[in-house]
Amino acid sequence: MNENVKENRDYICYCNQVTEQDIINAIKNGARTIEAVIEVTGAMKNSNCAVNNPKGTCCYSDIVSVFNKHR
Repeated sequence: MNENVKENRDYICYCNQVTEQDIINAIKNGARTIEAVIEVTGAMKNSNCAVNNPKGTCCYSDIVSVFNKHR
């Protein structure tokens, strides 16, 4: 994992330090699609998930999960 990105269980997107609360706020403020959530939060921009995400995987499925839970 990139030493500049601390492990934080609140992060959904480690590459851009987007939290679950950021996604919830985007939904509350009108983001109605996954694409809108990604655009508003900056998630998945210039990503390097294999290095930054402790799971070593892309965060897209985690974003979808949070979106479905809170929409």
